[in-house]
Amino acid sequence: MSNDTESAAPEFDLLVFWYHNQRKILIYAAFLVAALATYGVFEFVDQQRKANSQEMYAKAETVADYRKVMQTYPGTRVAGNAALKIAEKLRAEKKYTEAIATLKEFIEKHPEHPLAAGAWTSLAATYELQGDLDKALDTYQQIASKTPNSYTTPIAIISQARIYAQKGKKDDARRLYSDVMARYQDSVFAGEASRELRFLKK
Repeated sequence: MSNDTESAAPEFDLLVFWYHNQRKILIYAAFLVAALATYGVFEFVDQQRKANSQEMYAKAETVADYRKVMQTYPGTRVAGNAALKIAEKLRAEKKYTEAIATLKEFIEKHPEHPLAAGAWTSLAATYELQGDLDKALDTYQQIASKTPNSYTTPIAIISQARIYAQKGKKDDARRLYSDVMARYQDSVFAGEASRELRFLKK
């Protein structure tokens, strides 16, 4: 008689498998259900938190209101937005030192925020409004070198040129205006640089 039957692998019996492994299966199933439930709760709470933070931000009007947003939702994108609004309002009130401190804190705490490049530009502009042209120029230069592909880079280069012109360094200003015209052809920035360059030659 052939040994094929004897050597054949035994057929899988679901009932036998269940009988021997039901405890493990039930534990794993319970764990999976608990994990899914926890994830669901986390997602719900996270979405609710985002909705609440956005609502609070939308209702904010004063510096105190925006500070409360930052304190209530630290580390969030909305908190970053609130910091920028605070800086904007402080700058409008000519509280430049406070605005600069707020922007520096924002840049340090929210380096990956979508508006981080805008914060750098705002910081440079605030230095400029404060009358500290050297710090403004240095900050504009950092923007252009650190984020060469940012939407704020042509603004930073034009701003550098403007400061150089104020300092009487017209050759440096011309070089930067020409750079903008070459790099950002057919853009509003190239047009502005061209107008400034013509004015500089008069």
